[in-house]
Amino acid sequence: MSLEHDFRVIRAAARNDIQVALTDRVFFFLGLIIPLNFLFVFILFALSGGLAPTAIVMNDHGPLAQQFVEAMRNSHSFRIHVADATHAQRDIEAGDIVAVVTIPASFDADLRAGRKVELPVLVNNLQTDFTNDIRRAVPLAITSFYASAFPDQVVVQAHEVDLQPQDTDYVPYLAVSIVVGAVLITGILQGSIVAAREYEANTIKELMLSPAPRWTLAAGKVIGTVILNAGAIAVVTGVVVLLVGARPVHPLELVGLALLTMAAAVSIGILAGTLLKRRQAAIPLAIGLTLPLFFVSGPFGPANWQGSVAGFLALLSPMFYAIEAFQHAFHGYQTAPPSLVTDVVVLTGFAVVSIFASALVLSRTRVAH
Repeated sequence: MSLEHDFRVIRAAARNDIQVALTDRVFFFLGLIIPLNFLFVFILFALSGGLAPTAIVMNDHGPLAQQFVEAMRNSHSFRIHVADATHAQRDIEAGDIVAVVTIPASFDADLRAGRKVELPVLVNNLQTDFTNDIRRAVPLAITSFYASAFPDQVVVQAHEVDLQPQDTDYVPYLAVSIVVGAVLITGILQGSIVAAREYEANTIKELMLSPAPRWTLAAGKVIGTVILNAGAIAVVTGVVVLLVGARPVHPLELVGLALLTMAAAVSIGILAGTLLKRRQAAIPLAIGLTLPLFFVSGPFGPANWQGSVAGFLALLSPMFYAIEAFQHAFHGYQTAPPSLVTDVVVLTGFAVVSIFASALVLSRTRVAH
């Protein structure tokens, strides 16, 4: 058969899946609600886990005391509000805050006289992660404050040289990874549904009796599902851009990467649905497969920072390459050694291999006439 005929088959398969999906409310529900839910759950996790809620009791309002509070704000470790001692005590007992930092009444006077200052820090050590954040961040804020207020007395200071042109806050960094997670989970889920539905509706017979090459049928399903999911992914990306403020440095690159990543995810989903043949089995597998891949692929920071074992496992995941590529599109830097070209090649490889694996499974499928 000619290449032109193959393209006609791909187009017809894509059009058929789009028409069927447009009548399937479940398809639309899963396609939009799941990626948005994935986004909001992890954004709420990031917002609640990034900064330790802390009350500051200001018994001294002098310039040095004000400067110390500013050093705490600039440490990117605290979510600060100023309160009196009574309200601060009530908040920490109620579990609303992690710590209370009290500025002594003689703070400015003692510092100017060279006297020792003890800074009371009341910590609710209920949760180790937040507790350790406080224990690290308060001394860091003190050091930063002292170096700024009394530079002649601090003889050792760090000279920072930044590798990247700008800092990236925790939430914008994580939000980009969440977009990738939403793309992958939606693509795998919808691809598996599209493939499994053929077996449940018994329309697989028509496909198997067709003389068309099996890879064209699989490719058509991938293209049709990518088109259907494009709107949902655009909504998720728009939320990240408009609400989180993570604006892409390379917008056209982002569009291309989103389509490629979705194609890879849908291809994997098509393969899973073709193997399992039932949506009840394919849907839990899609969700259960995507979440571990998300956590091992470096959503909170470069995967190789997690150790050699986690770094090796990340290399086996398409999400790792997608996260790295999306970070480049959004923030303009590489988070790990593989280049952007490598990311694109690997994602393309996942798509191509999955399509032809699905075609192989289809070619071995036998139906009763």
